[in-house]
Amino acid sequence: MKRGFLLIMLLMLLAPEGEAQEIWIFTEGTDQTYYDQGIVDVANLGASTFEHTSPPGLPQYNDKVPCSTTAFKGSTSLKFNYTSASGGNWKVSIFRSGWTNADVTAMDSISFFAYSTDEVPSSALPLIGLRAMNKAGLGEVSSLMYKLSDYNTVIPAGAWTQIKFPVSIIMNDSGNSDLNFTAVKAVIFGQSETNNTSRTILVDEITVFKSLLVVPPVTALAGTGYDSHAELTWTPPMADLSYRIYASFDGGTNYELRGETTDSIYLDFVPVSGRNKTVEYRVVTLAQNRESDPAATSATLRDYTDEELIDMVQRYAFRYFWEGAHQASGMALERTDGGSSTAASGATGMGLMALIVAHEREYRPKEEIKDRILNILSFLETCDRYQGAWSHWYNADTKHTQPFTTDDDGGDLVETSFIAQGLIALKHYFSGTDAKSVQIRDKSDLLWKGVNWNWYRQYGQNVLYWHWSPNYLFSKNMKISGWNEALVTYVMAASSPTNGVPKEVYTEGWARNGAMVVKRTYYTYEINLSPNYGGPLFWVHYSHLGINPHGLTDQYANYWQEHVNTVKIHVAYAVANPSGFKNYSNKCWGLTASDDPNGYTAHQPVSNDNGTISPTAALASMPYTPEESLRALKYFYRERGKDVFGPYGPYDAFNDELNWVKKAYIGIDQGPIVVMIENHRTGLLWNNVMVDADVRAGLTKLGFQTTSVSPVPYRPDDIKIYPNPSDGRFLVNTAGFGQTVTLKIFATDGRLLMTKIFSDAGPEFSVDCPDLDNGLYIVQLTDGSKSGQTKLLINK
Repeated sequence: MKRGFLLIMLLMLLAPEGEAQEIWIFTEGTDQTYYDQGIVDVANLGASTFEHTSPPGLPQYNDKVPCSTTAFKGSTSLKFNYTSASGGNWKVSIFRSGWTNADVTAMDSISFFAYSTDEVPSSALPLIGLRAMNKAGLGEVSSLMYKLSDYNTVIPAGAWTQIKFPVSIIMNDSGNSDLNFTAVKAVIFGQSETNNTSRTILVDEITVFKSLLVVPPVTALAGTGYDSHAELTWTPPMADLSYRIYASFDGGTNYELRGETTDSIYLDFVPVSGRNKTVEYRVVTLAQNRESDPAATSATLRDYTDEELIDMVQRYAFRYFWEGAHQASGMALERTDGGSSTAASGATGMGLMALIVAHEREYRPKEEIKDRILNILSFLETCDRYQGAWSHWYNADTKHTQPFTTDDDGGDLVETSFIAQGLIALKHYFSGTDAKSVQIRDKSDLLWKGVNWNWYRQYGQNVLYWHWSPNYLFSKNMKISGWNEALVTYVMAASSPTNGVPKEVYTEGWARNGAMVVKRTYYTYEINLSPNYGGPLFWVHYSHLGINPHGLTDQYANYWQEHVNTVKIHVAYAVANPSGFKNYSNKCWGLTASDDPNGYTAHQPVSNDNGTISPTAALASMPYTPEESLRALKYFYRERGKDVFGPYGPYDAFNDELNWVKKAYIGIDQGPIVVMIENHRTGLLWNNVMVDADVRAGLTKLGFQTTSVSPVPYRPDDIKIYPNPSDGRFLVNTAGFGQTVTLKIFATDGRLLMTKIFSDAGPEFSVDCPDLDNGLYIVQLTDGSKSGQTKLLINK
């Protein structure tokens, strides 16, 4: 043990802290049929051939490397199926997943594993090279090609064989002087034979690595048990290493390999034998196909209640706005696979609301959450703005607008409205007298009132326009017109006390003088506003993160019933499954805008459905369809967790018809999960937006009735009630209130359930509410000049 420790210390001294030890070029295909970043030089094959394919639905990109399900590790390998002819010159470039650059200057070897059903002599091994940015940074260039046969022997038939090549040969060759080896893009394979030989070689686990004397173990390994999975976290000993996870379900007698990852977190969805027990874990570092000494921990799993499952998913989704945010600014990133500095304003608005939830539920220390909010508000104060409105995207490092499209480089009013409702929620939730709460309130109020909504009427028209740019003015010419996700935009614009728009803008621009109402019925559910079969579900989520649809009516719709019916149509459609998509059912449902096997699209029943399920659609619908959404949550987690659940909760989308999972996250899909689940549980965000006097005035201006809105936001411990939990009988302490007080009890969705007036309350009075069912309620006390609220749990 001492000798191993000394070797590790020697290695640490020889290598700079955090230096990459293994850079991955290829580990898994995009799906089981192809690798999107594997490019065949189709135009220059000459007389040679090399099998190539295209992504599903994109035949124009017919230059991708096929995949095989025979693999050295994981589920896929690259399939090199070629004929090497005289006068031919096949060449294939394997770029890193995500097309990212890699610095290989500290590495010493290129490695991959190869397999063939027939023996491959060393002379037949392909040529190898690198592709990198040129030193001027103006484009990509390829190195010279080198013989693998100079450093390797045969590939035996039917056996995976490691092939290595010294990367210094490429870096030290004067013929490659134009390559920037700190920005390597791909490993290139090329034709070495010219005798018309046909071969099929499978290639897997392509890496560039630095040889290690000793493979160092992980430190600070910790395990946490949940309902169906254990979460393991550790501190990596160096950058860019891999880790294997072993588990024992029999108390440490036998261990089995559970998985392998390059991250420092692993979610192990256990078999039935691992449920409701303590599982022993070992984690080892893996480098150059060698393992370190193991680190050990354990995790105890147990069945969760429905409420615990809901809270768990909410916590995981919140992590996107904490660990997954741009750490310097706190801004929410557009997506996990979209660059480390591309911040999205709409997602940030949702993130501000998610931070309120986290503060309320103490997902993180409260002072840290306040600091994060103040950091975000500082960014929103000082970044590029356009008549007070924010852009769709920002470079979070510079605070400058990052164009969404060429002519979308200015203000985005819809994304701005998502920020605005977050700001309003902040200024009412943080009602304390401490310095941070005061700053949050003041900054939020100033930012919200600084938006010039009137400007976006394009010179006084009775309609709002989505975009304005100082470079392109209103050239995008995109009216915000109903019905879609932008109802909140008109509510915010009408509510502004500084730059509010008149009702005519809403009536003519949004409602189109009533033309947006088209009554239809599907599966016995009537809708008036949504597109046929209910459209994409984000349309009933985004506007109602803060605007409570309960009791919300106007001349056009009963919004609660409209949205409940919209979601129920989605559930019924999945059950009917007219296109026969795999696994659609009453527990696997939900179509909305999300990633897709062919890119990104707004999925909706019938008109745009290819079998892609987006978990956010069902989870964010929890207020509308609690039973159906909970059933979907249990399916995504308990039945499909291994495939579709990751470090920030359910992944963005999956398509079982195409055996496809997008193992990534999008901010505007994670935000509604956190916020709408909280609105279902406590009405927290609804209460803190709907209490706002300007919002209430704006809704009234537009002709809305809001009969179920709680008049003040929830603030814990404003009043004292006991016992709590209660069987329906409890005492209320009236310290600090006048002699005549009014008590009201609200459901968490804002519905008023009970009112009692006490004219001579004394220091406390008793309340009996035998008709209330078990559950969570909000109790409010007012005396004409003071109001207070707290939670009440009834458990008979």
